[in-house]
Amino acid sequence: MAIRGGDHLKDFSTSDESRFDWRLLLTVLSIVLMGLVCVFSVTSSAVSGDHGLEYVLKQSTWVVLGLAVISVLMLFDYRLFERFAWFFYGLNLVALLLVPLVGSVRYGARRWLDFGFMSYQPSETMKFATILALARYFHHKEKVHQLDFKDLLIPALILGVPGLLIISQPDLGTGGHLLITCGIMLLFVGIRPRVLMTAVIAAVVSFPMAWQYGLKPYQQDRIRTFLDPMQDPKNSGYNALQSMIAVGSGEFIGKGFKKGTQTQLEFTPEAHTDFIFTVLAEEWGFIGASLLFMLYLYLISRCITIASMAREKFGSLVCVGIIAMLSSQIFINVAMVCGMFPIVGIPLPLVSYGGTSVITVSAALGILLNVGYRRTIF
Repeated sequence: MAIRGGDHLKDFSTSDESRFDWRLLLTVLSIVLMGLVCVFSVTSSAVSGDHGLEYVLKQSTWVVLGLAVISVLMLFDYRLFERFAWFFYGLNLVALLLVPLVGSVRYGARRWLDFGFMSYQPSETMKFATILALARYFHHKEKVHQLDFKDLLIPALILGVPGLLIISQPDLGTGGHLLITCGIMLLFVGIRPRVLMTAVIAAVVSFPMAWQYGLKPYQQDRIRTFLDPMQDPKNSGYNALQSMIAVGSGEFIGKGFKKGTQTQLEFTPEAHTDFIFTVLAEEWGFIGASLLFMLYLYLISRCITIASMAREKFGSLVCVGIIAMLSSQIFINVAMVCGMFPIVGIPLPLVSYGGTSVITVSAALGILLNVGYRRTIF
């Protein structure tokens, strides 16, 4: 029997088999497979001397754990997570507070908690925790047609506290990504035009002060490099230039598996994590990059369809937050390696090597699939 709500829902039925969005899951697995191939290629280069299979096995372990997380989350009604939204938010906030005290330092930044068998980056899970907290807050708030200044005080605290903690690590990229994700959620709820205009004016006016006193020298260099990579091609502009060379050198069909000179010879930095798109673009070319984009677009479209079917406000807001988190992260990462955005430490979802990112995205997709699965259960 077809579900009410229009022709765009006619491909869903009330049977248990079709309630679960297998197409979304298969799309996720296809993206993960492309990521594993790229990770193996770049980590098994002759220059690095690493054993690519070791990286692939570790990443595959995280993928299996991610699938387990999705399976566990599907066992419960997603509305149960609304009850624990504040607890989860508080737990992640405590983890962020522990980072400057006992966190491990990598690449000049203290962002990770080292548990021996794994490293955990609280800023990644904090994004999802903030989405849940904001969704719970607005679900229980009296209906407001458009949010005014006073209506944004508590949401600003929910977003601002973890945002400042993340930026202070320093991790301006993840902090900015959190702001973008939650900002889209607020736009979905509705904000008065005068509030938006005031926010834009305040951002423009405060930028010189933020530049002078808020940004560290290397962050300023990244913005200057974004505007003109050739001003310091051997130092601050090196990463941006090498990544653009790698992407462009793939041309239409790519150089072939493990034949990308920029990534295999390690001219491109962190090619298995934040810059993994350069591996894909150089070895698979425009065709491979387009395939990944099509998979991402289909993934986001399925997420939007599920969001449109949510039974109540909490479910729809969580879905909107997840869509905003994934789509903005994809855009920032790809734009970064193509020279259209400053260099920031943002992984490519389901493709970049890293356990915390895989588990966070899996948990988010598990909740989203849960919303879609229980759209007809009364």
